[in-house]
Amino acid sequence: MAADNRRVYVLNVHSADVPVWAESLHDNEIRERLYVEIKQDGMRVHATKGVGRGKSMSWNEEFLIIGNNPSTISLSLMHERSCLCCIDFILGTLLATCSDNKFGVLQMTLTAAETELPVMGEMRVKLSEQGHINDVAMRMDTLGQNQLRCFERLGHMSDLENSISNQRKAVELTNDGHPNKPMYFTNLGISELRRFERLGNMSDLDQAISNKLMAVKLTDDRHPSKALRLMNLGVSQRTRFERLGNISDLGNAISNQQKATELTDDSHPHRPKFLTNLGISQLRRFKRLGNLSDLKDAISNQRQAVELTDYSHPDQPAYLSNLGDCYQARFDRLGDLSDLENAISNQHKAIELTDDGHPGKALYLMDMSISQQTRFECLGNLSDLENAISNVQKAAELTDEGHPDQPMYLSTLGNCQLRRFERFGDISDLKNAILNQQRAVELTSDGHVNKAPRLTNLGTSQETLFDHLGNLSDLDNAISNQLKAVELTDDGHPGKALRLMNLGISQETRFEHLGDISDLDNAISNQHMAVLLTDDGHPNKPVYLSNLGISQKTRFERLENMSDLKNAIENTQKAVSLTDDGHPSKAPYLLNLGNYQQSRFENIGDVLDLENAISNQQEAAELTDDEHPDKPKYITNLGISQRTRFEQFGNISDLTNATSNVQKAVELTDDGHPRKAPRLMHLGICQQTRFELLGDFSDLENAISNARKAVELTDDGHPTKPIFLFRLGTAQKIRFERFGDPDDLAACVLSYKTAAQLKAAYPSDALLAARQWAEISHLNDNLLSALDGYRTALELLPKVAWLGLDTHFRQHKLLEEKSESLGCLAATCAIQLGHLEEAVELLDLGRSVFWQQASSLRSDLEALREENLSLAEKLESVGRQLDAGNFFSSIFTVTERNVDDDQQSMEDIGKERRQLVGQWEELVDRVRQLPRFKYFLKPIPFHQLRQAATTGHIVIINVTEHGVDALIFSAAGHIEHVPIPKIDLKKLAQLSGSVIRILNRSSDARAPEDARATQQRHLISSNLQVTLRMVWYTIVVPIFNRIHIPLESVRQPQSRIWWYPTGPLTFIPIHAAGPHKVNETVDVSRIVISSYVTTLDSLLQAQTKKKPVPTGQMRLLAVSQPKTPDHSPLPQSTHEVLSVIQLAFSAGWPVNNIVRLHDLDATVCRVSGALDTCSWAHFACHGSQDPVLGTKSALALHDGYLELGQIAAKRLSIGQFAFLSACHAASGLKELPGEAMHLAAGLQFAGFPSVIATMWSIRDDDAPKVADHTYRYLFRNGVQGLEPSEAAAALNLAILRLREDPDVTVDRWAPFIHFGI
Repeated sequence: MAADNRRVYVLNVHSADVPVWAESLHDNEIRERLYVEIKQDGMRVHATKGVGRGKSMSWNEEFLIIGNNPSTISLSLMHERSCLCCIDFILGTLLATCSDNKFGVLQMTLTAAETELPVMGEMRVKLSEQGHINDVAMRMDTLGQNQLRCFERLGHMSDLENSISNQRKAVELTNDGHPNKPMYFTNLGISELRRFERLGNMSDLDQAISNKLMAVKLTDDRHPSKALRLMNLGVSQRTRFERLGNISDLGNAISNQQKATELTDDSHPHRPKFLTNLGISQLRRFKRLGNLSDLKDAISNQRQAVELTDYSHPDQPAYLSNLGDCYQARFDRLGDLSDLENAISNQHKAIELTDDGHPGKALYLMDMSISQQTRFECLGNLSDLENAISNVQKAAELTDEGHPDQPMYLSTLGNCQLRRFERFGDISDLKNAILNQQRAVELTSDGHVNKAPRLTNLGTSQETLFDHLGNLSDLDNAISNQLKAVELTDDGHPGKALRLMNLGISQETRFEHLGDISDLDNAISNQHMAVLLTDDGHPNKPVYLSNLGISQKTRFERLENMSDLKNAIENTQKAVSLTDDGHPSKAPYLLNLGNYQQSRFENIGDVLDLENAISNQQEAAELTDDEHPDKPKYITNLGISQRTRFEQFGNISDLTNATSNVQKAVELTDDGHPRKAPRLMHLGICQQTRFELLGDFSDLENAISNARKAVELTDDGHPTKPIFLFRLGTAQKIRFERFGDPDDLAACVLSYKTAAQLKAAYPSDALLAARQWAEISHLNDNLLSALDGYRTALELLPKVAWLGLDTHFRQHKLLEEKSESLGCLAATCAIQLGHLEEAVELLDLGRSVFWQQASSLRSDLEALREENLSLAEKLESVGRQLDAGNFFSSIFTVTERNVDDDQQSMEDIGKERRQLVGQWEELVDRVRQLPRFKYFLKPIPFHQLRQAATTGHIVIINVTEHGVDALIFSAAGHIEHVPIPKIDLKKLAQLSGSVIRILNRSSDARAPEDARATQQRHLISSNLQVTLRMVWYTIVVPIFNRIHIPLESVRQPQSRIWWYPTGPLTFIPIHAAGPHKVNETVDVSRIVISSYVTTLDSLLQAQTKKKPVPTGQMRLLAVSQPKTPDHSPLPQSTHEVLSVIQLAFSAGWPVNNIVRLHDLDATVCRVSGALDTCSWAHFACHGSQDPVLGTKSALALHDGYLELGQIAAKRLSIGQFAFLSACHAASGLKELPGEAMHLAAGLQFAGFPSVIATMWSIRDDDAPKVADHTYRYLFRNGVQGLEPSEAAAALNLAILRLREDPDVTVDRWAPFIHFGI
């Protein structure tokens, strides 16, 4: 290879002087576009910036020129891209001109565009020779190394920037074949790595690796520096792994460091350094993947490094400290105390061998501090903690304020102070911890690799301060800092999962105090992401799974969705399976698993869950020494499960063991411990259970005493306090029932009342307490107290059956809480007090809760728009989003394929709905702040509700175990109260059974009957007559007598009654009640026109919103299904619909506005679409009532089912009347009669204020007759005279016409029923 004879020159382009342009220089735009272009031998190599500020053209910039004396240099004065002049010169000539470091003046001749005349000017430049190119490169590299050392000593960034600049020039000046090029690459990479460590810019680290990789490639394996360059490359690759978490970087690092080690023998002076760096990388991989062989190799290599090095060697302390880190890691994994002792011993030797002035002393002190803190946590020796704090404090003191390691020591010091606070509770320790961690964060730039973990540490301390003082701002700050830590961390970073977990824990803590479900949803989302980011082999995977399970269990306790409990069990089972028996976390995982299994047993009743729970809790207890601080927790939970098994099987030994375990847990727990209160409560429950079994009064006294202590130890703001109060109230109730002391009754009521009214209570806990408060007060004739309790319970009901839950689960909650029963009991109590108006209000409040919630999302916002348009628009927007997913599909629907493919999608759907409900509730609260909207979306008072009775009477029949009462009122006047003493709840439940048997018949019953079916129907008719006869004499006659309605048949009844039945009476057709005897023709349908009410609120809204529809906009939808697939044929449905259409046409209904969908045309899509624009609708088809999920009730069409949910999701602005000539269209749910979960209610909600439907199956030959007579009456005055409020009268007339046939039995005409206006 030919020798490189190029030399290095420095060219200074100083200034130019062109007098004729002096005026132009005042224009900044012109000045900024004037620059000098430099070419060497015809090739552009440099250019100055634009002219600087001042009166002259000045640049004063220096450029490296690499060449020889004969090289030609061209300087061109440029304006934008136009060349104004060009001066050429030879390097050697200009070098002679600039001898003695003088500036040379070059004459310029150029042409001015305006004058075409020559203009003279000059340019000042200076050229100096630096030497041979290789010598200059060597000098630049040496200068860069010196500047790097200055930076490492003083920390000035300018030194590091100059170092990188000079070392980059050294690389650029040197050919690849030069033997020094690999060294320059290496040195440049080292400086770039230092800048990355200081500023955290990933491009620096990437460039460092690239340069070090080039150095390795350019170095032969036999070269003595090959090993060192491999080692340096490995260090940088390991650093990038620590930042981004890409395991391939760590694998490459270990591979390169392994090669470096293999290239050196034990006598090589660098061998210990290579071994220690290899050991560090292996330790990192162990911490990431958990493979013990990596840790074994790391210890072996670190030990060799120590053994190959004299104690007097300056690197020996570093090797000892690294060996100590490995022992610490093995202790953390296997728990062998000898490893921890070896860690501290080696770290101590490292410190002893290092002077205070040594830059590594502080780091060694910090490492030993961490190990001493670990030993303190294991053995509890206070001296370890004090030494840990002392050592890290000294590390901080040995480090200058501006040193890049200072934040690390401050953060570690804060961690130690936090641990001391946790042990001794000295608040000054905690405050100092936060101060130090805050300072550490402030001293760390956002791009720094350690900014995120320092934010996490600060957040942990702030959350601890919140736990101690209860200031929510501390918790908010903790979450804010942990959120920043997460945002600063890439998904691939190995620390991302841990930071997500910490954030999730804090968010769950805030949920526990504020009850905002979005916090809990976010906690689960973050913890789920932590699990997804972590491989099963990672040592942290079990803890992430466990914490996710804890949060899912918490959400189960709040929302009671069994999928949460199922997921909690599965995640915790996986955590257990991934954890070795000797691992200290095995016991808590087993405990949690047992707790969740016990909870599932309590909800599902599978005894296997209970047995597994006890087995796992027993194992957790056995794995834990009595001295361990968590032992009381384990034996408490074991005791709870043992008590549960006693309650299941009655084995006294289980109760004895349960009491013994919980008693021991209480004795092992200090009074100041946060778990003392729940352990006292559980001990009290065991004692109460034993009292109920054995009758030992001391057990009951102890139970009350322990429950009272639990209450006293708990702040009002803690969500467990209501539970403790409830348990105290229950024990006091038992003592009252046993001994009759009125003081016990008063105490019991007070406990329940306080529990129900605490703001921190979960709604379900508060509702349980409120019901007990009401019921025990009611049973003991304290009616005013009982009424307060019932009112509180009813106000809590919508919070328990919360709008944020899915439809099925809301229905489940209403069933579980017996919502209608609650309203009926409240009404009975109010009636007994003579508060009749309040009785009506409370009854309506507890009825059709599902429809009331849905209705709130469709509220009329016109008045609000006038007051606050922006708020109204936001409320409407959120309401529409919630309404879209309230019944089915839309934004909250996941197909079966989605659910199977991605279980998390259901999680996201629920989370999105709950977030929207949170926004909705916040907006409603804001509306209520407005002066005119104080009662916005609150229960409607009676004086408004009564306006629903426009032309007749509303008759409420309230049925409870306390009696049966009727309340009768109209739009004006007082409420009539009619006691019904001759029948009770039990008897009505028996009577309704016969009707429910009819309801349970097949939905295909509209089909023609065979002989067997006819015989069965006659039997049903006979049973039904018995029921209706009883209702007539015991209920209807007293009511009619009170409101002076004669018990005589009339040809065409005129009086209107809206029946409002409750409980089992809901399934009995009151409109069909009568003597039902031979020669007795009187019954309700021959005396009055009957309609039924779902709620007074909904009837009032229908009456209020009733408005005429212009004839041109009226559309009639008529659907017939004579041959529905998989259903019996309905041949008369075709005739029925044709008759309806003919009657409409004859009345003047425009033929273009009549939509007939028959047989194949009546698909779900077409019928649903037509329903959107119709004002009248008639369905002649099969119908079905879903016995479990009401919104799945449906009309059977040609290609599928038009479900209640799909119908109710519509908002029909011109709906007037619908006729459901289909079976079971108004059946409802047996266990939730008052919720009106049937097709008729769905059509009402969608926008039809008047609906005719059926309570049970109807005959195919009856339906056309009823429809024909109904429409003949409605159409009697032509289309212009249509009035949907006449539908009840029309139906009543049609039934009377049907009954003219003596073969039509009561079971054939009674199912036809009217709802609405």
